[in-house]
Amino acid sequence: MYIYGIHPVEELLLTVPEKVLKIFCEDPSAAKFGEVRALAEAKALRFEHASADELERIAEGGNHQGVVVHTTPFEYDSLASILQVNANERRGCVLVLDQIQDPQNLGAIIRSAVALGVTGIIIPKRRAAGVTPAVVRASAGQALKVRVALVTNIAQTLEALKKEGWWTVGAAAGEKSTDIWKIDFDMKTALVMGSEHQGLRRLVAEKCDFQARIPMAAGVDSLNVASAASIMLYEMRRQWAAL
Repeated sequence: MYIYGIHPVEELLLTVPEKVLKIFCEDPSAAKFGEVRALAEAKALRFEHASADELERIAEGGNHQGVVVHTTPFEYDSLASILQVNANERRGCVLVLDQIQDPQNLGAIIRSAVALGVTGIIIPKRRAAGVTPAVVRASAGQALKVRVALVTNIAQTLEALKKEGWWTVGAAAGEKSTDIWKIDFDMKTALVMGSEHQGLRRLVAEKCDFQARIPMAAGVDSLNVASAASIMLYEMRRQWAAL
């Protein structure tokens, strides 16, 4: 996998430098690469010069900002390993994403999830974006810090979560939904976000213990899924801080 962009590369070198295979850079001596250079030197990692055209090709047209790192493939976690983190705790949060397809949305959601203390993220194997270089860049490198599990069936996964003591909260507008701040998050929570165009699928929504909505001004009926996820995660953290 190739990670590109100054901030994602810095995050990679800070977080998992052992995954670095090679660093391609147009001009390692340039001031803007000072932090990248210092981190690489601390780990005895060398730069390989690459022209702008070569970087463009390696990054497949992505905004590389003059630096690209070749890494080992992204390693997904198992669902069991994610749930084990909170096994003996009263509270916790995993984020379940039901067919999020836009890499930019997935990256933005991951960035918020890491900032707001989510234990892990669960995504389906099919019809959904996975953790790609574009997602890593959109997350400002934070995708390298979070546990991500791939599952075959979201509805079945929610049933498994409930058996392990997790409460499922689905983001959905409608008469059956409760305002987000009226949900008591003093529990282990699986927050379920639907796809960009469809929202929660019917069977997935039926598996949720609660359906929650974000109250909005008249004439506005929806938010971008990444924005909605941030607001809901923030409300959860706000409640935890008050306990």
